[in-house]
Amino acid sequence: MDKRCKIQYADDILPSFSSNNVAVVFEVSNPFVPYLSVAILSLIASSTHDYNYDIIVLTNEIEQHDSETLQSLCRDKPNICIRFFDPSQMVKTYIATAKYEYLNLNYYRMSLPWILKNYTKVVNLGADIIIRRDIADLFYERMDAATYIGGVMDIGYQGRLSLDISKKELGLENPYEYINADVLILDLEKIRRDFTQDELMESWQKRRFRCAEQDALNCFFSGHIYQLDLRWNVFPEKMSSEYDIMHAPEASRKAWRNCLDNPYIVHYAASPKPWQLPTVGYGLEWWYIAKRSPYYEKMLKAMCEYLETHGTFNIIESDARRCAEKILPHGSIRRKIAKTLIPRGSKRWCLLKKFYYALGAREH
Repeated sequence: MDKRCKIQYADDILPSFSSNNVAVVFEVSNPFVPYLSVAILSLIASSTHDYNYDIIVLTNEIEQHDSETLQSLCRDKPNICIRFFDPSQMVKTYIATAKYEYLNLNYYRMSLPWILKNYTKVVNLGADIIIRRDIADLFYERMDAATYIGGVMDIGYQGRLSLDISKKELGLENPYEYINADVLILDLEKIRRDFTQDELMESWQKRRFRCAEQDALNCFFSGHIYQLDLRWNVFPEKMSSEYDIMHAPEASRKAWRNCLDNPYIVHYAASPKPWQLPTVGYGLEWWYIAKRSPYYEKMLKAMCEYLETHGTFNIIESDARRCAEKILPHGSIRRKIAKTLIPRGSKRWCLLKKFYYALGAREH
């Protein structure tokens, strides 16, 4: 194992292995450390001896004992390295001069090509996942020559295009190709070649995005995004995202159902998380992996406290949405007239949408 793995916060990030280096990066805040351990354990369980796995955690919050705990997960794995890097100095100017506020972690993701300046390619993952197939298969996916990033179509977003998001909101040529940003491949070398950090960072300060860097990346690289197999980012059943998915086009819903049998990555993108309610889709599998985590007892205690406070969870529509469905049921003449009088994306539509959210409609 490379000696750099023993440093809590590295001064610079160079590839850990000279060959077959599979680079994987997470951006994580301190409260998500226990759940990151589960994601890393799943990555380790699905790894092979054919590749070397270079895991980088971008954060400015993780303390020494947590870094040592996470690194202990691969203590007996000479082909797996876990390191930590604080990129806050590389984005502080953008944060200080920002017109719109976003999380620091969002800035890290937007700046990956320059934070990882010594890398040509990386897989970027969220912490609320489990990996069920060798991540090297994703890393070595051959993207089209004209693409800069690769991701999976967000079927939940597709559903929201029929519910509460205008197809014109982001100005995308095909909003149904919008990708989720928690499973990405980035061609870092190509992005650095054709763009500057200033260009990319300034692109998402021109307007306030609903979904932060996810919207920004979809807009900036529109027309140059490689569509990955849907199985690399599957939202499980029994989460709030299922309601949105049920309003996506029929072909997308069918594709989603087919992926549920054998997802490569399960992404708990909505609510409740498996560490809150284990009965969500693939929740028991998440806990099976979590049992091997040094944070198992802590997560178990947190789940019990959550259930004691919140009870069980049902995917329930908001009062505003139920009211709208009752007054303007799908397929009714009233609904068709309303669509004619208040076309999606119009000023009147936007005004009504504000009232809708004021009544308690949930955000994505």
